[in-house]
Amino acid sequence: MQTMEKNQPNLAQQFSSPALRAKLRKSLAGFCLIYLRHAFYLPPGIFHRELVNELEDPSVQFLEVMGFRGSAKSTLGSFALPLWAALEKPELFPFIILIADTGLQTALNVANIKNELDTNLLIKQDYGNISGEFVQDWSLESEEDWQSKNMLLSNGVRIMARSRNQKVRGLRHKEHRPKLVVVDDPEDLEWVRTKENRDKTDRWFTGEVIPAMDARSRKLVLIGNMLHTDALMSRVKKKGQFKVLEYPLVKDGICQWPSMYPTEESLHTQRILLGEVAWQREMLLRVVPDEGQEVKPEEIHFYDALPAEASLIGTGIDYAISKKEGADYTSMVSGSLTYENEHPYIDIHPFPINARLDMQETVSTAQALHQSFGGNSVLFAEEVAYQKAANDEMERKGLPVERMRPIKDKRARLRVAAIYIKNGTVRFPQTGCEDLLLQLFGFGVEEHDDMLDALVYLILGLVGQGLEMEEVIAI
Repeated sequence: MQTMEKNQPNLAQQFSSPALRAKLRKSLAGFCLIYLRHAFYLPPGIFHRELVNELEDPSVQFLEVMGFRGSAKSTLGSFALPLWAALEKPELFPFIILIADTGLQTALNVANIKNELDTNLLIKQDYGNISGEFVQDWSLESEEDWQSKNMLLSNGVRIMARSRNQKVRGLRHKEHRPKLVVVDDPEDLEWVRTKENRDKTDRWFTGEVIPAMDARSRKLVLIGNMLHTDALMSRVKKKGQFKVLEYPLVKDGICQWPSMYPTEESLHTQRILLGEVAWQREMLLRVVPDEGQEVKPEEIHFYDALPAEASLIGTGIDYAISKKEGADYTSMVSGSLTYENEHPYIDIHPFPINARLDMQETVSTAQALHQSFGGNSVLFAEEVAYQKAANDEMERKGLPVERMRPIKDKRARLRVAAIYIKNGTVRFPQTGCEDLLLQLFGFGVEEHDDMLDALVYLILGLVGQGLEMEEVIAI
């Protein structure tokens, strides 16, 4: 990138009229064109006009932006927007907070803005010497926080940086609560692997960030990518309270930023460099597990109500037999085998059991399930190493146990079971299996897959009771 000093003569010639600059800079697009040409050195993409308009529109209080890697979404949202707001609209945005996933990234965001105020000669010429000084604020957690993340501009605007899960609620600048908050990439791939982490981010976002803002005049911008079907970006989108903008690099076969990728060859080169998984995830905004997705959401079939009678009810069991924090869960997934017009169906029961249980609790729970089904059920339980003892105890209690001895890896077993899921033999309830489906869609991404294992044992166990593979595939 060119520095502002090197770019200054050209800018001076193009925008030599102070009156013209004063008129153009009222919009974010005009501000970027005049003062930040060094940051936006390529002709804009097809989507940039809409993105810039939504970022500056005061009527859009809640905005979610998902864009491909390198789309300039962060440069616009975490750099240009707060700088423009602080200089051009200090009365409207006297208190600005920038949030990212790490302390280092938040400090860099503030440092980039400070550097612009210190070195951009045209900004100095038009706005005066608006310096940004790091100031001490004992409301922050440590000396390091205020030294690099709390900047007070000489025009009275405060720009503060926070990282994921840090305190935001209750912060004030004079009488002002935060008016503009930009949350940029609050999660990463490693963080979203566990549901506990995803829940933690959601609680922080809804309990700290949103309540911290001035309800009368505010703008909250959330920037990121779809790293997981249950991560913050996905959850916010599903709630429907944010205006959502999605910008994949290629849409309907058309490259959305032709000046960055002018040829098919340039797109292909980038695809090869990233690899297929990263290309799908980072550039096309598709949630893809690292090893590929065996079952997609659109391949799921649903039923409206469980049948009154079933030929057989099965329960797949994946043992953990430990109550220690961080241990896997014992999961029990039940399903009813029925026939409609001679075709078999396996209807999964809602609300599968997924808990940390010891041996006695596991056996008692399985016994209660069997009794609730009127004795018309079979338990398909994993038998590897110590699980044999649990199955022995089940049989001593008189429970019908089919011991499932896996001879292949998990993915191979899932691929067999997925045949029955995709063709509609296996059907799910409309509600009550959300976490199970998350594990199914996110296999290879989710940290826990206990319910998925139990589901696979259930399907393969019932198939082994007499379903014919050829008949099922033909449905």
